[in-house]
Formats: sequence, structure tokens, C-alpha cells
Amino acid sequence: MDKNEHNCESRRIDKVYLLCDCNNFFASCEKLFRPDLKTRPVAVLSNNDGIVVSRSYETKSLGIPMGSPVFKIQKEINKYKIATFSSNFSLYLDISNRVMSTLESFCNDIEIYSVDEAFLIFHNITKEEALNLAFRAKNAVATLVGIQIGVGVAKTKTLAKLANHHAKQHRNETHGVFSVLEDAQRQRILLENPIGEIWGIGKKNEEHLTEDGYRTALDLSKADPDLMQKRYSIVLSRTIKELNDIDCIASVISDDVQGQILWSRTFKERITDFDDLLEAISNYVADASSKLRQIDRYAKKITIFIRTSFFGNKPKYANDATLCLDYPCRDTRVFLAVAKELLKVIYKKDFEYMKAGVVLYDLVEERTFQADLFSKAPEESELIKSDRLMDTVDLINSQSKNSIYFGAQNKLTKERKFNGPDHLSPRYTSSFDELPKVY
Repeated sequence: MDKNEHNCESRRIDKVYLLCDCNNFFASCEKLFRPDLKTRPVAVLSNNDGIVVSRSYETKSLGIPMGSPVFKIQKEINKYKIATFSSNFSLYLDISNRVMSTLESFCNDIEIYSVDEAFLIFHNITKEEALNLAFRAKNAVATLVGIQIGVGVAKTKTLAKLANHHAKQHRNETHGVFSVLEDAQRQRILLENPIGEIWGIGKKNEEHLTEDGYRTALDLSKADPDLMQKRYSIVLSRTIKELNDIDCIASVISDDVQGQILWSRTFKERITDFDDLLEAISNYVADASSKLRQIDRYAKKITIFIRTSFFGNKPKYANDATLCLDYPCRDTRVFLAVAKELLKVIYKKDFEYMKAGVVLYDLVEERTFQADLFSKAPEESELIKSDRLMDTVDLINSQSKNSIYFGAQNKLTKERKFNGPDHLSPRYTSSFDELPKVY
């Protein structure tokens, strides 16, 4: 290599993104404490064990798609001895925290995008340094946590996403790391990836772009950003620039407080009775309220919804109801009372309900409010008592799960009647009672 080539290779880049994404995260977490599952197909199911939400590579190789209803693939589960697990979010969140803590040891500038994805942002580094950091981060997570990750290296977040996808799709060739800092590699992944694989391109936009003649990411990269902004949106215009190494997507971490809390489940068995439906919704209200207090917020509005299955020949019905509270609230008792009244409004007999849920939204950080002429403002002392009571309930339940519950929840029958996680693994890392046992 001559001197000019060496200088070119060592040229420093203003900003480089490393997108670190855990491979088949939920399934990988389940395998972590089960060495007997190392080469066995694994599928993680939704809360009510209804559909597949995570698949190991072995399961993917069997042709089982994401979102498959369990009843449709039961033959494959039996034939190939697929190990199935109910979603164990306590375990997944704890492993996620360990992964992110490990990644943070490599970079001060990190944007956590989801439970299993994070962007590491480096400034003024060379291509060699970026690749070295990518492999070091990958190996550290594998060694210290036990989770395999893929790493995409690029000058923009959109390209880092595509590079990460390529790294994981061709892991034998890439060893889990792929860089598009060189233009030849950037052109390669743009040509190989269809429009729908680009980060931020939704199904509707994909259809419209395909109709306009854009088939691959390379096709889209050649479009005029200004014209596409007029025809589509500024978001698509930015995506086109990102595909051309122009960094223009702001932080993926929102400065706004969490906008809403949604708690919803599909019932294991269809429900027709009002009291059973109220019991289910009451449990979702209690869980959502607890989450609201965990993030130290108050909600000003509550919505509940119910619906039957969209499929089959039986009568179909769906409805929801919303109430704006007189003051920002975090008291489970208030939400339970409101939910009951809302359910009375939308409930109809003779329907087989298969799903219900609650949404707490219009969240605020403080309980400041202006009372009107038609509502009585609660006494400050009563609000303080309410907060103390709820904090005490949360504290006790954090030490011993479900020690305290509200009568409307009918907690003794809740798990059996509604959620039914039949394949739940232990919370290996977050519960002393469920620590791994060595014999």
C-alpha cells in the first residue's frame, strides 16, 4: 500500500453510527439459561400464548413466520420439538439493561432505540477504528452477557440499519459486523434491499413508491429529495438523503414524556359476561396505573376498549369509550371506578369478546389543574393520602408480587381465566426465588 492509499484509508470521519441489535432477542434470552436448547428451535409467544413474537434461527429455518397463530403451527411444534415460551418481560428487560450497560462502556454517546437496539455514536474516527470498536462491542456483549448481536456501521442511521440487517442475514460471511463506510459496500446493500426494508418506509408508502417505479433502495437513493418531499413527505426526503451518506435524522430519543400507557390482552377463552369482562379490564387498569406511577406521571384521560374476533362467522362488535378526568390522577381506585362506568356504556350482550384494554394518556409531570364551576376540586390532604397509599401498595407488591390487589381484580382467578401463560420461564436474574439451580 503506497502512502496516498494509507492516508485515504486513515482519513477521519466526522460521525459514525454503530447500530447494535440483539439477534432474536426474546428467544436468545430463553436460551441463555438453557444450554439444552442451544441447537433446538425456540419460539416465544405473546402474553396469552396466542402468536409467535420471537423465533430462534432454527425456528426461522423451518419456515415459521413471525406472528404465526399457535393453533396453525401446532403440528410443526410437535414434529420439530419446538420449545415454546410465554413472554417473560421481567427477564428480557433485565438482560436488556445488561446489554445496554455493556455497550455504554464503549461509548458515552449512545441512543437506546428499543429493548434490543442501540446506536453508538462516534466522532472523528477512522474506518479501521470504527470496525475495531464494532467487533469489540459485539464480543464484549457475547462474553459478558451471553447474547449475540449484529452491528451495522455507517455514516447515517438509515444506512446503519441496512448494514445491520445485512450483517445478520449473512452472519457466516460477515461474522455479525458489516460496514458501509466505503461507497462500494453502500451501493451493494442499496441494490440488494427492496424498498420495504428501508427504515421508516411503511407499507402504504412502499406500495405507492413501487407503483412509481422504485423497487430497490438504490432506486430510491437516486430520486430528487426536494421533488419527493413535495410528492410524499419531508420524512421520505430525509430518508433519501440518509441513503446518500447525508446525516439528517435527529436523535431517536424523544425529549417528551411518554405519551400514553396501553395495557391490552387477548383472552385465552372468549368472554360474554359483563362481570368477567370488568374483571379483566380491572386487572389491566391496575397494571397500567402501577406503570404510570413507576414513570412518575399523572394521567388526565382514560380510554377502555373491547372487541370480538375479526374472523369467523360469529357476530362482530368493537367499541371504546373515553373520559377526561377532573384532575390529573395516578390513583388506581379512581381509574377502576371510571373504567366500570365506561364499560357499562359500551358493553353489549350476546357477543363473544376476545380482547379488551385500557389506555392512560395525556400524561403530565405535575398534578396542577384548574377546577371549573361544575366540578369540586379535591382537598390537597386527600391527594397526598392517595399518593401515599398507592406508593405503599407498589412497595409491598414489589417485594412480594400481587400481595395487595383491589376487589374488582378478583386476583385469585385472574391468571387462570384471562392471561394463561402456560409456558412461562423463570425470572432467572430478577427474582431470588427463581434463581438458576445447580445440582
